[in-house]
Amino acid sequence: MNIKSAQSHDEAQEILEALRQIQENEELRIEAASDPESVMNRLGLSGVARHAVAFGITGMLVSTHLMKPMGWWQ
Repeated sequence: MNIKSAQSHDEAQEILEALRQIQENEELRIEAASDPESVMNRLGLSGVARHAVAFGITGMLVSTHLMKPMGWWQ
């Protein structure tokens, strides 16, 4: 078994699990919007997983603003 492959798989699972927890927990979503660092600390993220989840949080926040019912044309 390739150790790097297993490590990458573990990191991917950690990233997906963290994003799932944030999406499913309203308290984490609210905290992520105001203080993403504390959420990542709470979830024990570091390294690549921390950067990926930070990017994911940003994506969630941006998509929330883009999907508001009132578009730029109104």
